[in-house]
Amino acid sequence: MKPKKIYLLIFYLIFSLCPYLALSKEDQKEKLSKLTVEADESLEWFEKEKYYLAKGNVILRKDGLILKANLVKAIYIEENGENKLTKITAKTNVILTKGKAKATGQFMTYDLNSKIALITGSFQTFSSPSGHIESSKMIKFNDLNKKAEASGNVKITLPNKTTIFGENVKADFTGKEQTLKKATAKGNVVIENVKKEQKSKADLGVYNSSDEIIKLTGNVVIINKKSTIRGSRGITNLKSGISNIIGNRKKGQRVKGVFSPTKNKVKGD
Repeated sequence: MKPKKIYLLIFYLIFSLCPYLALSKEDQKEKLSKLTVEADESLEWFEKEKYYLAKGNVILRKDGLILKANLVKAIYIEENGENKLTKITAKTNVILTKGKAKATGQFMTYDLNSKIALITGSFQTFSSPSGHIESSKMIKFNDLNKKAEASGNVKITLPNKTTIFGENVKADFTGKEQTLKKATAKGNVVIENVKKEQKSKADLGVYNSSDEIIKLTGNVVIINKKSTIRGSRGITNLKSGISNIIGNRKKGQRVKGVFSPTKNKVKGD
């Protein structure tokens, strides 16, 4: 027998009167729609502790936002005779979607005042049409200034299949579809395109989507098929596939390159 979905009227009354759940200024201007919360197991109201708790395949919908998790907790305060939501937490198999943006993880907290979502666990992701981010530690997104930060074996996959690895990544997004504008990767940075046999390494890498150029700084190594060049700074153009490397004369850092000749096959071999 299919598990019975449980709907709680009080969730609708509280949330529909509260404009604070919107994730951006644009959303706050929109006409508030009904919020629905459903769960397989239970929906509870802890009046004294001032929070609501939903368990079992929970699905929360509000103003285009869809949150799914095994457990969702909504914390509120009493203000001017109304219940004002301050924080939402979700646990286990968390999936948060809005428009074409999607985030996944095992634990999420969302602060409705600062509009900051924090997703933590052993593996979490954030996806938009312009890129996909993976992290083994945490992903934080600020919906007010459209900025994100990820740490712990971070991996960014761009639409052209180029991947950017780093220990910490900060990214700027724009528009309702959360289009990636700029990404800054620090610590053991690696940029790789397996199909094109291109790979770059550096201490710092800055990617701009407007020109699809990655600027590299610190212990730069660029590997292109059988060629390897080193320097203090470098530039990789993802459109043209051309990489340049620059030394630093003031610090005595010269450009070094190793080029392996390709042997021509002789007929009959």
